[in-house]
Amino acid sequence: MKTNYNNKITNDFFNNVLKISTSTIISALVVAITLPIITKMFSASILGKYQLLISIINIFGVISCFKYEMAIVIPEKDDIASRVLILCLLALSSFCLILLLIFYFTSGVLLKALNAENLIDTFWLIPIGVLFFGLFEIIKYSLLRKKLFNHFSKARVYQVLSTQSLMIIFGLIKPSFISLFLAFISGHFISTMAFLKKSLMKIKPSKNIQIFKVAKKFKKFPFFNTPMVFANTLSNELPVFFLATYFSSETLGYFLLANRLIVIPMNLIGTAINKVYFQKASETFNRNKKDLFELYISTTKKLILLGIPPLFVFYFLSDFIVDLIFGDNWVVTGQMMKIIAVTAFFKFITSPIGTSFTIINKQDFAFYLTFLSLVLRFFIMLNFHNSISSLFWAFTISSAIYYIVYHIFVFRLLSEISKDNE
Repeated sequence: MKTNYNNKITNDFFNNVLKISTSTIISALVVAITLPIITKMFSASILGKYQLLISIINIFGVISCFKYEMAIVIPEKDDIASRVLILCLLALSSFCLILLLIFYFTSGVLLKALNAENLIDTFWLIPIGVLFFGLFEIIKYSLLRKKLFNHFSKARVYQVLSTQSLMIIFGLIKPSFISLFLAFISGHFISTMAFLKKSLMKIKPSKNIQIFKVAKKFKKFPFFNTPMVFANTLSNELPVFFLATYFSSETLGYFLLANRLIVIPMNLIGTAINKVYFQKASETFNRNKKDLFELYISTTKKLILLGIPPLFVFYFLSDFIVDLIFGDNWVVTGQMMKIIAVTAFFKFITSPIGTSFTIINKQDFAFYLTFLSLVLRFFIMLNFHNSISSLFWAFTISSAIYYIVYHIFVFRLLSEISKDNE
């Protein structure tokens, strides 16, 4: 009986992953097909400036709802989940307004600190980008709440397809930095509106909405998850800011292409598995705590098997692929991709199971580990920024150390819970 139940958990989990992975493959193909066209329209320096803007939007976007969006999935009752959703909208609106005011009065100081002085004149783009980023995240977690994995996968395809298509359309009209940003927010807006009605209809607000009680109930999300995710995103975006500081905007453009070709496709799959794992792991933990360990083990094994083939392809064939598709002008991208592939592999096999700390209410462990990773990566990269190659190897080695330690902590905590509940 136990074996049948565990098999059902595993089979349901990977069936849902398969649903989302199909859309991920489509999204990756869209990116691969459109990138050669986009790189012909936009110069490396324009793409580099755009990469810097997107990195800053990502850093603030992931904390724009104070991570309350993750709590949409957790409650057993829909009326509580609906209150969490409204709380997310209030948090997002407040955050973007405060961010706008902060950048209005101190944009020069903040952007100089991030080595993004070339964005000072367009600082207002950041809170706008964060707003659309946050809305899209709320929609995705709302769809996951009701296990609408097909709709979740379609939302991702809509976002990628519309963004990439609009980049080409706007590039034909006027290939500029603003054109790229308009494509970014339009892509998020289209995908958000396409699934807004579906996600909100599935979670009906209660007549007696007690927002403060909900905020208090899930207070660990803003207090632990928010700084943790902020530190983690900043840590992952460190190469962008180091390149902006010690190299040129053109070099950032080469990195954008490398990032689009390797990190984004693998992140799309990793994020898909992350969302399904979070939903299934929350359900499993609420039903039978000891089964969470088995779900973690089976997921990790599958991730390793999925991650090895692209690692070998990108590591050994990057130079050939870039030269064949993009030409000699982008040769630096191929060199970057070799090293980035190693980092992407370790991140791929770790990120999806990162929500385990949240599920078992051990966000403090995750926060401390993430903060240490930020410090470790920063100081190692600071000492090895003499060349692009040494900078990326420094990032890769420090990342590998962090992800291995992360897995060790998750393994030990979940195995202890499994033993305690036998």
